[in-house]
Amino acid sequence: MLTSFHPVLKALENGDVIRKAIALALRIAGILVLVGGALAAIQILKFSFHMESSSATVGGLLLSACLLFGVACVGQIYFYRAGSIRDLGESPFTVIPIFSILLRAAGETYATLGVIVGVGGCLFIWLAQINPLQALGPFALVAPTNNSDGSFVGGISFLLYVALVSLAALVVFYFLAEAVVVLADVARNVHLLAHRTVAAAYRCASCGNAIGADGEFCDACGVRVRRQAAS
Repeated sequence: MLTSFHPVLKALENGDVIRKAIALALRIAGILVLVGGALAAIQILKFSFHMESSSATVGGLLLSACLLFGVACVGQIYFYRAGSIRDLGESPFTVIPIFSILLRAAGETYATLGVIVGVGGCLFIWLAQINPLQALGPFALVAPTNNSDGSFVGGISFLLYVALVSLAALVVFYFLAEAVVVLADVARNVHLLAHRTVAAAYRCASCGNAIGADGEFCDACGVRVRRQAAS
């Protein structure tokens, strides 16, 4: 009875429960992203159909299509990264590899949506001659801010700006993902090195046999030893 909870603790220690829970959460997040993208597309269409110009309506349709394509790609990213977390092998760390994958997923999400919305926004500017952030409504809060005008050059500048910000975000998130793993690996190696150094300081200089903390004579060869603390 007292050991009935041990399998759960063992699963937690091995990281199985955490990996499965976060993988499931990522899949749910992918579905929510699809729903949010659909709502944003509806917001764009409402804005576009209230404009007098038919070209603006066409621009809204193109921006909506690009946005839906982008959120579909993001949904695939989340499902793919959920599989990556689920398939993680044994490791001395449980949360750090998962956190690294989540950072990669965040960078990939922002970069994918940024580039695709940048393309759709460029087309929207050319056709509607206004900044697409006005059409996004409250969803513009998560998009890179840009005050491009409604000219042809404004559309190009909007695309380039959003693409550069998206690329920078991808690089930063990938750097953080790799830095987390590297720092954890450095900490583990320093810990192992410290243990090896301490162990080496308590060995017989004659035969190399390990000596206890209170040992005065080597148990293997009988030589009198003098322990010296590792520097």
